[in-house]
Amino acid sequence: MTVQMHVTLEVKAAGMAQFCDVMREIVPIVEKAGWKLRGAFVQSTGRLNTVIDIWDLDDYDHLDRGIAAIVSHADGQRILGILADSVSSETIVFAKPAPYFT
Repeated sequence: MTVQMHVTLEVKAAGMAQFCDVMREIVPIVEKAGWKLRGAFVQSTGRLNTVIDIWDLDDYDHLDRGIAAIVSHADGQRILGILADSVSSETIVFAKPAPYFT
C-alpha cells in the first residue's frame, strides 16, 4: 500500500534560503530510506513563505523510518537545528488517491 504524505510548512521569512538549502540535503537522505518526493512548491499567493511537499511513502510507519534516517545521519543534529530555526509550523496529512483519479 502506498500513501501520500502532504506536508505544509510555514517558513520564517528570514529563514527561507536556509530552509531550501537544508531541504537539498534532506531529500537524498529520506529518498535513500525509500521516500519519494513527488512535488515541492512555494506558495506565491496566500500565506507567503509556505512550502508544500508531496511525498510517496510505503505505509504510515514509513514516516518514522525517514525521520530516523535524518536523526541517525552524521549531520542530523545540524539539519534538525536548521529546521527548528527556520520553520514556524508544520502540518502533516496522509492521503490516498481519490476514486476518480487514475
